[in-house]
Amino acid sequence: MRRLLFSSLCLAILVLTVVLAGCTTDNGEPIKKTDVPPVAAGTWPQYRSEVTHAGVAPPGTTVGPGIALYWNSTPLAIGTYTASKSSPTVDEKYIYIGVDDGQLYALNKTNGEIVWSFKTHKYFKEMNQTDPNHRGIHGTACYDEEYVYVGDYSGYNYCLDKETGTLVWENKLGGSIGASPVLYNEYLFTAVEFPTPNGKIFVQNKSDGSVVWETEYLGNHPHSSVTIDPTRGYCFVGANNGYFFCFDFVNKEQVWKYKTGGEIKSTAAVAGDLVYITSWDYKLHAFWIENGTQHFTFSTKERTMSSPSVWDGKVYFGSHDDILYCINAFTGEKYWSYKTGGSITSSPTVVGDTGVVLIGSKDRKVHMLDARDGEHLWSYETTGWVTSVPTATGNALYVFDDKGRVWCFTMPE
Repeated sequence: MRRLLFSSLCLAILVLTVVLAGCTTDNGEPIKKTDVPPVAAGTWPQYRSEVTHAGVAPPGTTVGPGIALYWNSTPLAIGTYTASKSSPTVDEKYIYIGVDDGQLYALNKTNGEIVWSFKTHKYFKEMNQTDPNHRGIHGTACYDEEYVYVGDYSGYNYCLDKETGTLVWENKLGGSIGASPVLYNEYLFTAVEFPTPNGKIFVQNKSDGSVVWETEYLGNHPHSSVTIDPTRGYCFVGANNGYFFCFDFVNKEQVWKYKTGGEIKSTAAVAGDLVYITSWDYKLHAFWIENGTQHFTFSTKERTMSSPSVWDGKVYFGSHDDILYCINAFTGEKYWSYKTGGSITSSPTVVGDTGVVLIGSKDRKVHMLDARDGEHLWSYETTGWVTSVPTATGNALYVFDDKGRVWCFTMPE
């Protein structure tokens, strides 16, 4: 009889554990939506500059034809990995870059010299493995007035002092984090992976890393970074099961989801009433934000993990077919395309003030094209694949290649 009661109790605990594991966490704190101030020229505070991930450089950016190499850093990477690399974020003094050995570096903005480095938990695992595929940090860091934030492939988010690289707090959220933390008001939005495979979006207080809310399980790994729609209080993420999710972070509930025909590795871009995402089903998808209805698709010749950029009624994105595409943002009609010498896993950056679009390629080059007609204006060959996002702000362009070298180009005065 005792054995039966004990077995029943164990079963009840197991059932309760499974039920709780599928629930979301909500500590009762409301997540407020507010307007987001424009990014100042000369800075680039997070992945793709701002939370809608439209991929447009800050107003006042002068990067265009005539740009020239200013400096390049020492190589920082220790291995290789086919997915997109971390992209440079830039403040008034430093450049922050995550590297595949699991370190976050702060580089001097004027000469590329290392100011400090921080070793994450993943660093100690990466340095002891023989596999040449090193993941370490692949997301892009974000920062505010005092702190810089980044996640690593051991599943931690970290908060560091910007000046010294000293740890302020850390929080293990899951099995791994390949996405970039997105800073919105007082919160960090991060897509987190679990080994099952599965994943969630976590929302944390930036002050101490405490979790305010986490979504339901997504069903597979989310490599996408979270995109915010500040107007509606929505956020978006894609997952490897092909689903594209829309959540209301104010009311803490799912709004809709849509299943594409392939894995989603890219990050969405919000523009007006539409949100855009690419998929491994060889398509770019445009959805109406309010109800998740598909507005149009555009087909490529290969799968794509390049995140779309939206500017002046046009959408720009690359593909594994080596091509950068420019299409009409409302109809999906093709305007032009440009073929690089290698597959594109980088995401484009549009400089609206000068009318150019920048893209990295596995031909080891960063390319500059006329954003209106696709005319080739400039390119530069680095020492490795360029899978990161080109960071264009103020009079400078920063590029990170897969050998771990940061390149700084500037406009002539």
